[in-house]
Amino acid sequence: MDFAKGYLALRLAGIFSHSGLSYLFATAGLLLGQSRPIFRGFKGGSAEVLSLGILTFMSPILGIILLFFFLLLKFLFRDYEDAVFATSFLIPILALKFFKSDAYILMSFFTFGVLIVQFLPPALEKYIKPRFLTRVAFAFLLFFACALFFFNKYVYKGFGVQKDLIRHGPGHFKYVAITFDDGPDPLYTPQILDILKEKDVRATFFLIGKNAQQYPEIAKRITKEGHTIGNHTYSHKSLIPLSAAATRKEIKRGEEAIFKATGIRPTLFRPPRGVYSTYALKFLRQERYTVVLWDVSAMDWAELPPQSIVSNVLRHVRPGSIILFHDSGDIVSFKGGDRTNTVKALPLVIDELKAQGYDFVTVDEMIFLSELMRTEDNGEDSDSQNPAH
Repeated sequence: MDFAKGYLALRLAGIFSHSGLSYLFATAGLLLGQSRPIFRGFKGGSAEVLSLGILTFMSPILGIILLFFFLLLKFLFRDYEDAVFATSFLIPILALKFFKSDAYILMSFFTFGVLIVQFLPPALEKYIKPRFLTRVAFAFLLFFACALFFFNKYVYKGFGVQKDLIRHGPGHFKYVAITFDDGPDPLYTPQILDILKEKDVRATFFLIGKNAQQYPEIAKRITKEGHTIGNHTYSHKSLIPLSAAATRKEIKRGEEAIFKATGIRPTLFRPPRGVYSTYALKFLRQERYTVVLWDVSAMDWAELPPQSIVSNVLRHVRPGSIILFHDSGDIVSFKGGDRTNTVKALPLVIDELKAQGYDFVTVDEMIFLSELMRTEDNGEDSDSQNPAH
């Protein structure tokens, strides 16, 4: 019954809302309502069965794998709770393997945390009192470690094949694309444009709609000097928690603001912080956007010293890389932040990459080259299969 409750609740959440947030709330409500007692007088139970229903909804194969390992460990340990506790550690690992959706991955992490709280072995909590605090602290540390790994690896590198977006171009030629987020900024963007002009390099700027509204002359200068512009939403809101309507509003308002400022309607889109929802990807496909992330981050958002920024880029760059810099924005906000070190590091990065034989392209040029290489590769395949050609 609890298994079916978890499965059907998420099915209904999907029917009545397109937002990944509805799945997250449904998961949290179900699991917290079904948890085992942590306060006296509170009745619960079967959180593990409910969790299996939730995970099976997200992936039947994942549910079968977890059930198999639980039965195996129960046979080996001869203890139900120890088997659930040990099996729980498979959840975040398998989630990163099975799921591309942010909502599903975060739901899996939450489920993992709840089970750890419920089934933490007494041997691990004997040194800290009271018992409840031990469980919560342990679960929080594990969840934090999973979340840190998720944002570091998933946002920057991705998992598996992702056909709906690009993180880098093909490595056939020694070229890279330099990109900037969160501008235009009245102080730093003009300095960056001066450097790019001096070095004869064209880049791609992902603009915030509000900033483009406020500084249209800088946005126009970006396009006049041959750079490509992209949509970075209207106000830099993270897309995961937004409803379907709010997601559409952020994307379309950003597009309209950029169009009014520059006369160009962008076709490239970069989600804030590189994080997106399943619905956002679907809507962006409908709007004919290409979603662009990156495979090399300068980490300049942390306001590192110039040499550290240069090192971050040169250590990870490869043919076809998309390099992320920022011309505006603080760690959280899309405005503010000190980009002085970015301005200092940029010419050093360009000079060193040129010395290594790299050329520079905009992201739309990179996409064109990618399609060209794919066409040529398909042509060679056809020729090899048709000797008379």
